[in-house]
Amino acid sequence: MSKFEALSDKAVSLVGQAGDSLRHAIPDTAEKWLKTGLTVGAARTGAKVAGGFLRRNPAIVAASAIGLGLVWVAARQYRKKQANGAIQGNSRRIEAGNAAARQRSTNAARGHTAPSSADEA
Repeated sequence: MSKFEALSDKAVSLVGQAGDSLRHAIPDTAEKWLKTGLTVGAARTGAKVAGGFLRRNPAIVAASAIGLGLVWVAARQYRKKQANGAIQGNSRRIEAGNAAARQRSTNAARGHTAPSSADEA
């Protein structure tokens, strides 16, 4: 083993020891700050990329915004319909009793006389 290899092995072991001691010396809050810093850096990079995309493709962004708006309106109407309990179906009116007899009594009350069978003969 040459002196150069022995020196590099010692350097690697010293760096490893320094890393271990720093890891134990750093409090938990510093680790949280490091994660937060990484998150902020990623957000800034994403914002720069998004800004470049917006400048180069405004039509795509406008179409996406309109599409999102339409989806939002449709979802809102669907939720309202579900909340009201609207039931889809067909309906028809069912008259109670004899409709012809009711029509004659309504006409008589209004002063209209229905032709009798004796008048027709």
